Amino acid sequence: MAFSDDVVKRCFEIVDGKCECRRKSHNHPDGRCNKELVWENRGREGRGAWEVHHIDGNPEHDTLTNCEVLCWDCHSQTF
Repeated sequence: MAFSDDVVKRCFEIVDGKCECRRKSHNHPDGRCNKELVWENRGREGRGAWEVHHIDGNPEHDTLTNCEVLCWDCHSQTF
């Protein structure tokens, strides 16, 4: 399953359109990525590209609390 459009939109709004990655292995200078994202660039590459990710890794848990917004760079490193 996938996150509903409502969950994706709400999650994007909560993080104010910025990547919320805090993975230490990504070496973010301030502890969080915070890259500015572009709503229209979901699932694409390039400036402002992003995707949502299941925090617990289980695609059956499509809740807001299990959704995180990651820039394309961070998302591609999570697997």
